[in-house]
Amino acid sequence: MGTLNTSWGHRLRGMLAALLMIGATVVVILLLTSQHSSAQQARQQGVDNALLQVATIPLAEADALRREVRLTGRVVARQSVSLAFEPAGRVEAVLAERGDAVEQGEVLARLDTRRLESRLAEVAARSEEASASLALAQRQEEREAQLNQSNFASRTALDQARTDRLTLQARLAALAAERDSLTADLEDSTLKAPFAGRVVERHIDVGSLVSSGTAAFDIVNTRHLEAHLGLPARLAATFTMGESVTLHVNGQPITGEVLARLPQVDSDSRTQTLVVALTSNSRAVPGDLAELNYSITEHASGYWVPLSALRAADRGLWNVLVAEPQENERYRVAQASVELLHTEGDDAFVRGTLAPGMRLISSGTHRITPGQQVTLSEEVAHAAH
Repeated sequence: MGTLNTSWGHRLRGMLAALLMIGATVVVILLLTSQHSSAQQARQQGVDNALLQVATIPLAEADALRREVRLTGRVVARQSVSLAFEPAGRVEAVLAERGDAVEQGEVLARLDTRRLESRLAEVAARSEEASASLALAQRQEEREAQLNQSNFASRTALDQARTDRLTLQARLAALAAERDSLTADLEDSTLKAPFAGRVVERHIDVGSLVSSGTAAFDIVNTRHLEAHLGLPARLAATFTMGESVTLHVNGQPITGEVLARLPQVDSDSRTQTLVVALTSNSRAVPGDLAELNYSITEHASGYWVPLSALRAADRGLWNVLVAEPQENERYRVAQASVELLHTEGDDAFVRGTLAPGMRLISSGTHRITPGQQVTLSEEVAHAAH
């Protein structure tokens, strides 16, 4: 009996020891789990605090929009012409080449005029013959008139003499017109520059046959250049005639004077052309790109915001995120729709469901969503106090 009690006692003490060990193990596990959970929560809280801190800027409403406008256009010659010979003929001499500078009245080319001179001499001879015949017809008419008064000649003879005189006068008039036409053709056989400029193209060669109206030279007036700039019609009225402006051509500033606003709107670009006369000492050439930069102030209510704060929305609109104040220095993220009016550098001018004093979330908008709780970054919070 004593042996049985002793064995039972050993068993009981072993069970108690085992239970104590299990209990101690459970306590240790619970302690470790609690510490790990606390550490994880602390780390998560730190991460959450870092993600939820946002940078904001207060919105201030602007009642005017001042922006820089850049207009582009082309430099053109005020005078540009394609020269041609009026009469047909063979080219006898070409005195100008592409790129040559020419003065007004300078001879550029000549036609062979031998045929014209021969015809002109023939007309002169026929005119002398007709003049002599006319003088004879006039004397004959005078004699017939005297005889008719004395009843020594019939009325028919007098009428015939008068008809002969009128016919010869008409012939002389026709010959004079022919002579004038030949003289004009003779003068037009020498092609002269109508103004000072440069030859940009030559279409004829010595010995070639040209018909009437065939282009011979293309000439532009490089001393009087203009810039033609396209701009919206509502902006065209901001320029006045005679106003001095500065353009940039090939990176160089060139002064100019507003000459006109063409009274029509281009059907394709929907722009109105502004004509600016360039200074005579400019180095621009026709075809150069001309730029005009100027500032314009328009009445417009809106807000300047960073471009990085904009998020694309539907139907051409944009969204921005704002921080609405809550309790305990916390803020709630809200979304506002805006319309983009103008961009300049890294900023945009917008209007929409905004109000002065709102705190716009200026960066990091991809990390947050509307309705989320956030806090202001330390720098912003310090500046707010």
